[in-house]
Amino acid sequence: MKDKLKGLIVGLTIGSLVVGSTVFAGTNVKLNAVLENVKFMFNGVEKQSSQSIIYNGQLYVSASSFAKNSGQDFTYDGKNKTAWVGKKEGDFKYLSDLSYARTDIEGVKFHFNKWVNAGDYILSPYNGKFIIAENEYIHGIAIENMFFQSNTGKGSIEYNLNGKYKKLTGLVGIDDHSKDSANPGMVKFIADGKEIYYSSEMLGGDLPKEIKLDTSGVLKLRIEFTTTGEDYRSSTMIDFVEAKLFQ
Repeated sequence: MKDKLKGLIVGLTIGSLVVGSTVFAGTNVKLNAVLENVKFMFNGVEKQSSQSIIYNGQLYVSASSFAKNSGQDFTYDGKNKTAWVGKKEGDFKYLSDLSYARTDIEGVKFHFNKWVNAGDYILSPYNGKFIIAENEYIHGIAIENMFFQSNTGKGSIEYNLNGKYKKLTGLVGIDDHSKDSANPGMVKFIADGKEIYYSSEMLGGDLPKEIKLDTSGVLKLRIEFTTTGEDYRSSTMIDFVEAKLFQ
């Protein structure tokens, strides 16, 4: 059989079998595809070749073999329809998906899981994903200064954890939509009235800071976002992304 089979009709369960730039949900789908013998190079080192599917100009390969060839563990959780590449974490909830207890804002607006343009009076006209140092994130909490030529802002958000979570992890940084701002941003975490983390000043273009906090027994978590500076032409947008609470 030739390595390349043009016009091959392949029946696939797309959602659970393959990895590509696009993920499809669904059951068995018939499609016109090409089967290619593809050579994989990882950081210049050739790994195992395998037959892979070419469809609409996209390459689809086995997720498990791709992960293992790159030196990562692979686990598929069929119950939760989740594929883990690398270390599999325990059960968690995204902080941005929880209902917050209250917010306290002064010249800022909160966004959850994506930027949403609420009108012309909002300084940032952006819609879509949070981005820090060119990396996109699907989950998170972010603030923006609401009014043009307002170089400072402060906002806090509180969650009732009720002692149910042992650990909080995530990344904090300045969103690329305001990476040219000269004004720094800071994030502070307060658990039951006690400060447990302060990020120090962050500027656009900086890599995000990793957050790993012990929240055992914490009843109420308060997160304070602050922007300061002297440049009245700049507005700083702060992200807290991939924020996960582990039970």
